Amino acid sequence: MRVSLEYLSWIQALGLLAVLSAPVVFLGVRSLAGLGPVRRWLALAARLAVLTVLVLIVAGARWVRVNRDVEVIVLRDVSDSTLHVRGFPGQTLQRSIEDYLREVSDPRFKKPNDRIGVISFHSQAQIDAVPNTTLALDARPIRDPGQGTDVAAAIQLALATLGRDAMHRLLLIWDGNSTSGDLEQALAAAAAAGVPIDVMPLHYNIQNEVLLERFSAPTWKRENEAFSIDVYLRSTNATPVKGRLTVLHQGIPMDLEPQTEGVQAWREVTLPPGLSRHTIHVPPLRAPGVHQFQAIFEGQNVAATVNSPSGPAKMLPAAPPAGDTLIQNNVGSAFTFVRGKGRVLLTDNVPDGRGRQLQEALIAEGINIDTERTTIEQFPGSLVELQNYDAVILVNVPRGAGGLREDQQKMLASYVHDMGGGLVMIGGEEAFGAGGWQGSRLEEVLPVSMDVPAQRQIPKGALVLAIHSCEMPDGNYWAEQCALRAAEALSSRDEIGVISYAWRGPGGGGSQWDFPLQPKGDGSAVTAAIKRMQLGDMPSFDDMLDVALNGRDGHPGLLKSDARQKHIIVISDGDPQRPADSLIDLCIRNKITISTITVFTHTPGMRSPQMDFMAERTRGRAYGPIESNPNQLPQIFIKEATIVRRSLIQEDREGIPLKLADPSSELIRGIDQFAPVFGMVLTTRKPSPLVEVPLVAGAHNDPLLAYWQSGLGRAAVFTSDAHNRWLAGWTGSPMYNRFWSQVVRGVARPAMSSDFDVQTIAIEGNKGKLIVEASSKDSTFLNFLTINATVAGPDPDSPPKQVRLIQT
Repeated sequence: MRVSLEYLSWIQALGLLAVLSAPVVFLGVRSLAGLGPVRRWLALAARLAVLTVLVLIVAGARWVRVNRDVEVIVLRDVSDSTLHVRGFPGQTLQRSIEDYLREVSDPRFKKPNDRIGVISFHSQAQIDAVPNTTLALDARPIRDPGQGTDVAAAIQLALATLGRDAMHRLLLIWDGNSTSGDLEQALAAAAAAGVPIDVMPLHYNIQNEVLLERFSAPTWKRENEAFSIDVYLRSTNATPVKGRLTVLHQGIPMDLEPQTEGVQAWREVTLPPGLSRHTIHVPPLRAPGVHQFQAIFEGQNVAATVNSPSGPAKMLPAAPPAGDTLIQNNVGSAFTFVRGKGRVLLTDNVPDGRGRQLQEALIAEGINIDTERTTIEQFPGSLVELQNYDAVILVNVPRGAGGLREDQQKMLASYVHDMGGGLVMIGGEEAFGAGGWQGSRLEEVLPVSMDVPAQRQIPKGALVLAIHSCEMPDGNYWAEQCALRAAEALSSRDEIGVISYAWRGPGGGGSQWDFPLQPKGDGSAVTAAIKRMQLGDMPSFDDMLDVALNGRDGHPGLLKSDARQKHIIVISDGDPQRPADSLIDLCIRNKITISTITVFTHTPGMRSPQMDFMAERTRGRAYGPIESNPNQLPQIFIKEATIVRRSLIQEDREGIPLKLADPSSELIRGIDQFAPVFGMVLTTRKPSPLVEVPLVAGAHNDPLLAYWQSGLGRAAVFTSDAHNRWLAGWTGSPMYNRFWSQVVRGVARPAMSSDFDVQTIAIEGNKGKLIVEASSKDSTFLNFLTINATVAGPDPDSPPKQVRLIQT
């Protein structure tokens, strides 16, 4: 600890104190002459002390705690490209790096309290060794094989791992290649935190190489229009290299020599040194939508396989042929959108086939519904596939397990906001807030929020998360993600509590509230508590259930909660002992349900009788055992959290009266009579002037139909259902077909302008080129335009980038 001055030096501060002290002492001696010597000098000392404090304040005095310990986190690249590094001293590059780290962390070369940790990364980053005074590399997590390099994720993970009581540095051991992630944002975060990054570059030089540098296909083409695609191959060899070029269309080899009889599935090519272009003529395409192409250059010894985006696999060399070093860069992909009649994707989750009524009504009105793809399981898995559709309709579709995955809902949000697509979300028992959509990326593009105002007397729910330390890769990380996703799905009024088992030394341990049961509020407090969790190995479920029901340390449990719906989610490896029957009976009497999620059991594939017992007796659900893919765990937690949100569903057998709030709206134009609905999911209109709410319901004017412009696209919601349960008064009337066709057409993406020819060219890694040719109807170029582009990548977690295009 030390005291420092921010505004003045110590000499200046002492000088100022001396100048001000002289008159204080002089005047004090005269004014205090009537006091005794002791009292007089004590009074003077008190005045000088006050003066000293004021001078220190003016000088900017601070009590500074100096950390002389250093914490270093090493970020090491383990991607496939590092396999080409040569000249390392050990058997392998990674072993050489580990030997180096062990040597520099030897106590002979560092101070005793200095700490070192290691994070390895390829397309994902993982902690190999938590920062400690002793480097431990013997117990590293199991890694999935990665595709690519995300150095930004490694830097962000390192910044989150650093402690607070030391000086910080990062050492980046990297070959300089980055294929994903926002490196600039990660570097800005490190700079803002004052964390310097040292770089140990990994050098390699590939002399003989053939790579597919660019694969250029037109972005848009009309139906039945022929076009060409270009493959650019670069050879770094000094002499020509021979090989075969194959192009797949939708996973099927194209005929590259149509003039020759039969199907010529490849073309013999000779590559000169440098760049060469190979043009492939594509016959007229009659199927509108996205057409994917894949180009492959191969040598003569065909043995290994490379999976294509769709369709059969394609063979590639088992080892690079002469003149080629890497076979991974011999493949390129491109796609072309063929314009035809607009199509609509309708994803139907209404039980017993009752959702077909809406599909048949839209088809009768001339809307082109994709009837081959109607279930949640068939929902597209990529943004490119979604571009086949001008609008997407979600009918009673939840978020999480049994509904859309996190990557799909983020992709759908980007489809609307960044790609100009249309979206209609229709209600039901598993839609909107009752389906877990609160806090999601998709909620951001909708005109309503899933929460309701606090003044509305809506029964609340209560959820307790009981988390047991499990032997799965990055166990604490996945437990944290599960808890965060469950909390995110709750409303601000719902109660949430988080329980974990804490080890308290030789005397044992016990379950504790990481976050006592209380209203969620804005979520910041529960989020902070979840991130501070320290998980222990629970011996029995008794203590956990006792805390959840009866509370502990002055904090009440579920039995004292006034919530209408009470639920417990338990995640465990199923090893703790079964809870006492008395605790389970207490849950049953108080209508408290328990759902269990069994993960990474000690005996692979074996169910846990303890977990099944708790779920079956309390009428909850039992998931698992989950042993290979922890990514699905947050989805399950989201689904289970929605159990306490059933209070958002409002039903009335007599019917909920409707009010026409905006007769001029294009979505209901020409329809002036609306029968009551018998149920809906409560939502709240977003406070934006862009939101239009033509139809409201009930005494509180809750949104029934709402829509708005969301980025480049439009989104609409209908908070009742679309079949004969809640909408029975509509389904038999003539206005049913007309209403739904107007809603879908009102949000569907309009026809694309023919004034622009857009080409996207992938160069390498995460780099590409965007070319826009703007022409008028008489084929002359349009000059001096201001064109802004939004570039969205395949990673739903990476935000789209705004690009301003400059005319050349």
